[in-house]
Amino acid sequence: MGFAKLEDLHCHSTLSACCHDARMTAQAIYAHAQQCGYRAVCLTDHLWDSAVPGSSAWYAPQDIEHVRSVLPLPVGNIPFFLGCETELPANSAPALLREHFDLFDFVVIPPNHMHFRGLVRPEGVDTPEKMARLLEDRLENLLMLDLPFEKIGIAHLSCDILQDTLAGADIMRAMDESRMLRIFSGLAHAGAGIELNVFAFYPWEERKEDLLRVYRIAREAGCRFYLGSDAHTLESMDLVVSFLPQVVDALGLTEADRYTIPAARVHAD
Repeated sequence: MGFAKLEDLHCHSTLSACCHDARMTAQAIYAHAQQCGYRAVCLTDHLWDSAVPGSSAWYAPQDIEHVRSVLPLPVGNIPFFLGCETELPANSAPALLREHFDLFDFVVIPPNHMHFRGLVRPEGVDTPEKMARLLEDRLENLLMLDLPFEKIGIAHLSCDILQDTLAGADIMRAMDESRMLRIFSGLAHAGAGIELNVFAFYPWEERKEDLLRVYRIAREAGCRFYLGSDAHTLESMDLVVSFLPQVVDALGLTEADRYTIPAARVHAD
């Protein structure tokens, strides 16, 4: 049972405006992955494509040129992929043009950056039930788009930090099982990965089953999973090793359930 090797396919360098740890360089991130014996690591800094209208002042500087300025990435004994974490604005496609997906190996899309009020979270979504319906709607709408889902990860579904005043466990408990099964079946067929994020499972002991519920539905639907620290500090990168294996075990995942970034690296080594 479990994954034979760990990985980190969602982490941030100082190119992300919310990362304030000067130690979070591509070199340090790669060195950490090598020390941990990971099978792969992917850098996913925040991005809003300048060709997509509607950016906030916070997002605007974090465009494609900015995120790709990290190149060339370090080279060594494990793959280091170039990814990004783009936004999913309200009633819109991702903040990365379809033709620009080819500039990245992997694109992380969070459906629940609800701390961005107006940009992502509409007014009046103030109960777990309303938030659950909103997340279901957003995932359904995303699935209808013409996107390269085989290189897309659905990030931190149960993370309560991003729900503002609402607990992630309460939202996961309110998700409609039959509707989510249909959504996850579509994502599985399209080839998307489902993220197991270190910040998406708290409080672990008190709400474990509520937090795991949506991921159990995803596994039943045939989805595959990947691990992500969502780290903004070097210390939080360690949580992949210290915490996520128990999530993998609780879900009963094996290597057959692992999502793998499919393409050869698109950037020059």
